Amino acid sequence: MIQLEGTNPVQEALRLGKITKIMVEKGREKDPKIAQLIETAKQRNIQVETAPRFRMRKIALTKNYQGIIGLAEDEKEPSLEAVLRRKKDACILILDQVQDPQNLGAILRTAEATDVDGVILPKKGSASVTATVHRVSMGGSLVVPVWNRSLFPEVKKLSDEGVRLVGVDPSGSKPYFSEDLTGPIAFAIGGENRGVSPTLLSKCDVVVNIPMLGDLKSLNVSVATAVVLYERIRQMVTR
Repeated sequence: MIQLEGTNPVQEALRLGKITKIMVEKGREKDPKIAQLIETAKQRNIQVETAPRFRMRKIALTKNYQGIIGLAEDEKEPSLEAVLRRKKDACILILDQVQDPQNLGAILRTAEATDVDGVILPKKGSASVTATVHRVSMGGSLVVPVWNRSLFPEVKKLSDEGVRLVGVDPSGSKPYFSEDLTGPIAFAIGGENRGVSPTLLSKCDVVVNIPMLGDLKSLNVSVATAVVLYERIRQMVTR
């Protein structure tokens, strides 16, 4: 069972039809936003339970549950192979040791908005999909498949299926907007501390950079991911 905490994550999960039960802190039922969520849940025959504050605090996995917790079924993710068979122009993210759950949540939110088909995380050294990630992703974590895998077998699988691997790193030889980002593609994006590993960069078909005109040399990883994903969208709608 997936636990979603806070009004906005619960609202998005309700919109997506993912919620199976809502728990509301006693005394918060008349808060306008919570009242609307309760009404929506009841219209859809979703169970609504009130609980005292001490119990809600005990159940909550984050400090920002805002008086409401939603429960959603933990649905089985489609495999990478199934995604590649289903979609001709698949877009995959490979996140090389993104360790901050806030960043991972923000990336999944952008991934859902830009029609990303899946995210690959390494088995070790990476943030996992926690309650914080669910909260920050605003429903993106319920839609975009996330696979914890050994990276290099997955990279080979992508290559064998004709998916181009594009590294996004300050060492890139050309600006991201100069590269064709349409068609089946996987973006390799590095974590907060070290960027994309040299070994993973060596597997890339091309490495692009995001030009930086100030003194800083790189962007926050979630921002960098959004930049290249929206450039892909721009190229797709203008080609």
